[in-house]
Amino acid sequence: MRLVTVIVLLAAGILAGTQLGKIAPLVGWYQSEVGFSLVLTGWFTAMIGLFVAAAALPAGWAVERVGLRISFAASAVVLTAGGIGLALLSDPTEILVARLVEGLGYLVLVIAIPALLNAVPTPRWRPAALAIWGGFVAIGFAVGDFLASATNATQNPQTFLMTAVLLFAAFALPATLLLWRIGPIDSVAAAVPAAGRFARTFGRPVILLTLAFGIYVILSVGYFAFLPAFVSGSADRILLSAGVISLSTPLGNLLAGLVVRSSDVRPALRLAAAGFVCTAVSAIPAYLATTPLVATTAIVALAISGGVTASALFAGLPPVVPAQGSVAVAIGLICQSGGIGTLLGPPLAAYFIEVGGWHGFGSFMAATALAGLLVLSPLLVPRSLETAQAD
Repeated sequence: MRLVTVIVLLAAGILAGTQLGKIAPLVGWYQSEVGFSLVLTGWFTAMIGLFVAAAALPAGWAVERVGLRISFAASAVVLTAGGIGLALLSDPTEILVARLVEGLGYLVLVIAIPALLNAVPTPRWRPAALAIWGGFVAIGFAVGDFLASATNATQNPQTFLMTAVLLFAAFALPATLLLWRIGPIDSVAAAVPAAGRFARTFGRPVILLTLAFGIYVILSVGYFAFLPAFVSGSADRILLSAGVISLSTPLGNLLAGLVVRSSDVRPALRLAAAGFVCTAVSAIPAYLATTPLVATTAIVALAISGGVTASALFAGLPPVVPAQGSVAVAIGLICQSGGIGTLLGPPLAAYFIEVGGWHGFGSFMAATALAGLLVLSPLLVPRSLETAQAD
């Protein structure tokens, strides 16, 4: 029962990620048919990310207070309602309100689902479930691209939008029913008041993992934002399309899920460090090498190493949360760090491309990956990790 629940939760989470990226194929339609300006379209596309950057930590606190099951069920209903409204409404103001509602549901879901993935499986399988969850955005975007192609989204935008949200609902509903059929899952220490759990969450390992995740997101978002432009301008050196390269990211998530299979946090931390090292080593040849095989291998390695890093950091978070702290609050904190990284990544990438070209961007990625490794380094020494957890 618990294994089925985990699988359905992961599917619902991936399809929540699809809702995040489903606006991108319709940018032109929203401008030409709905009447959005280019600036408004940009804000509309980024609206959910802005929610996460601004309010993920308070949302984690709210999930902690309300409970995981109720938080998941309520936020799934809200996201579904907003998504259906987005598919049916045509007035620009109503569309913006529908996306706002959808974003509120998404904000709570991306905290409740990983918290549930830490509470529902047996301890042996929790790291693997969280590692796979670390790729929900990348896999969700890939599903969205497939749906956009299958429904001919630019010609049938409402059909595409409705299909995307109903697919989410098709997994969210059974997930909700399954959650109410299994035993107790809210695993926080009931003897500790909610305010106390909030305050006790922020140990040094949680802070360092959160900072490392924000650095990873800056790298990842900048990489994917400009990948199509780089590939289209480097046809003589890059042997694969941007879409195929992007689809290699989930391989890193799955690899992390296979490797991180115990409650010991050290393998996850080492794997995250290895992901940062691989990014640093691959970044410069990816953008500078002239040999097609070398350049293509390096650019794919960047995508896979990013998937490994994200999954390993997510899998490593719950074990370092203090015993009387809150995993939901810690997930809210790491999501907020990721949301801020999402906002910073594209402009930083654009600046280094503009100033130093693709070589400058590769150097920026390598230096940023080394910064992520530096942030993680205190946790890679066993004695230092034990001392930090004791604090």
